[in-house]
Amino acid sequence: MKLLSIPIGLATSIILARTLGPQSFGQYAFIMALVPLIALPVSGGLPPLLTREIATFSHSKNWSLYQGALRVSHVWVLLVAVVVLLGYWVLAVVGLVPTDGKWSLLPIALFMVPLGGLSAVRSGTIKGLGLPAYAELPGQLIKPIVLLALLATLAWQGGLDTEAAIWCQVIGAGLMFLIASWMFLRVQPRDAKGAQPVYQIRNWRSALLPFSMIALVSTFNSQIGIIILGVLSTDEQVAATRVAERAGQFVVMSLTLVNMVIGPYIVRAHREADKKLLQDLAQKSARASLLLALPVALFLIIGGEPLIELAFGEEYAHISYWPVVILVGGQLVNVFFGSVGYFLSMSGHQNDTLKGLTLSVLVNIVFCIVLTPRYGAVGAAWSVLLSLVVWNIILAQMVRKRLAIKCSAL
Repeated sequence: MKLLSIPIGLATSIILARTLGPQSFGQYAFIMALVPLIALPVSGGLPPLLTREIATFSHSKNWSLYQGALRVSHVWVLLVAVVVLLGYWVLAVVGLVPTDGKWSLLPIALFMVPLGGLSAVRSGTIKGLGLPAYAELPGQLIKPIVLLALLATLAWQGGLDTEAAIWCQVIGAGLMFLIASWMFLRVQPRDAKGAQPVYQIRNWRSALLPFSMIALVSTFNSQIGIIILGVLSTDEQVAATRVAERAGQFVVMSLTLVNMVIGPYIVRAHREADKKLLQDLAQKSARASLLLALPVALFLIIGGEPLIELAFGEEYAHISYWPVVILVGGQLVNVFFGSVGYFLSMSGHQNDTLKGLTLSVLVNIVFCIVLTPRYGAVGAAWSVLLSLVVWNIILAQMVRKRLAIKCSAL
């Protein structure tokens, strides 16, 4: 599904970029980068925490704790979503949040916050039950296809503008929630349906904080370039960075696929203290990911400018090529080191992941602030590359210390 979702996402970006032009496409990208940051208190670290906890409860047949985890996570999402939306409304009324220009699109995009939070609960639960393909189907395949169809129809009819594109995202999020809910109900274990919920609020709360912080810094790390460019540079430079990010996704796609599948296996191998299985999972997955990523990276670097012009248009070729080259190099580093963060998080060492991510995001922020005002998208790309190098080196050392294994391809 991920193999299909990335080219579908690329086709979506091509339609948007060609129809809206660099300035409006940059405004759209800026708003869509803000939404995950605003949604962090709502869903935050819930998906990986639920995956770990549900996998544990399912393995031990502890259906009472299973039911308790589900109820607590739903209540959390709904309560925090209301607080976040009310908080934005208050800040907008008192004038602490801009409401003109591209910022006028943000209230529309905020409809995605509660929908995304509830979908995240369903995805994390289904994945913890050992059904990663089911968990990823609504978000990785169905929503992108629906979004592509909506945008293509509007573009063909001449009705696609930035506001319409945001509304299409909201509709896609709503459909994803409905389908994820249907799947969620279908895959519930029979033995779990009649179990009385038991709650471990203190344990879950203490575990959620580091997972949420990991989500905070990783999301911030991935979106900071767009955000800072949107504030300190031009909308055109935001558009150039978004094009480059699409190229980088093709390089890291193999590692993303691995992370979607190996979570429950890491949990099981760690619980059974099977070091050999952990080492095999780590090194073989990294080598396979790198083997798939290398030819993709070379293709994008060698044929980058003509490919960008063919896909997105002549006006994007010059401003996006060097950001593409830099981000492709950064993602190759990421793939080489393997699933370092995932091995730490799924084995209960999420605090170590947080430390590495925190330092990485600080590096990204500092270099973004220094480089983007002068170098635009190229500066933002270098900031991402440096942060990826820092993140992977630190976490690789943490994996070796905590789990006594190597995650890299060598």
